[in-house]
Amino acid sequence: MPLRSPESLWKWSRKLHQRGWKLTARMVKAVNFALHKCLLPAEAEVGKGVSLEHYALGVVMHPQVRIGHRCRVYHHVTLAGETWIGSPHFITLEDDVTIGAHSIVVARPNTSLTIGRRSVLGAGSVLTKSIPPHEVWAGNPARKIGDVPQNS
Repeated sequence: MPLRSPESLWKWSRKLHQRGWKLTARMVKAVNFALHKCLLPAEAEVGKGVSLEHYALGVVMHPQVRIGHRCRVYHHVTLAGETWIGSPHFITLEDDVTIGAHSIVVARPNTSLTIGRRSVLGAGSVLTKSIPPHEVWAGNPARKIGDVPQNS
């Protein structure tokens, strides 16, 4: 992964933030925005193998986001929490979640929202409530349209 990829810049800003270099972390976040037009907060908790497809173009995340391992987030996705930074409420993507392009995930004010392990949110969806593991949701408002096979 090249140093200028959105994932590598995001990882760098998160490490700087964790080490107390908050101003420098914000500057790296600004460089990421200038290069890739994405807002990826240093405060977010991110697992290994996360893939921001199409150079994370237009991806916007609230700082109260937790992303598990091997998740895929496509372009122009918004993960918006209606809570303050440092609150106990998070948008959580468990391991192996996929979020399609142009989707919007909005947690209700001061509530948490979880997208369960190996679930899929279809492109262009608007999600305002949690998704159980191994389900496929799509639409506006998003609703269950199927199941993800558990043996694949």
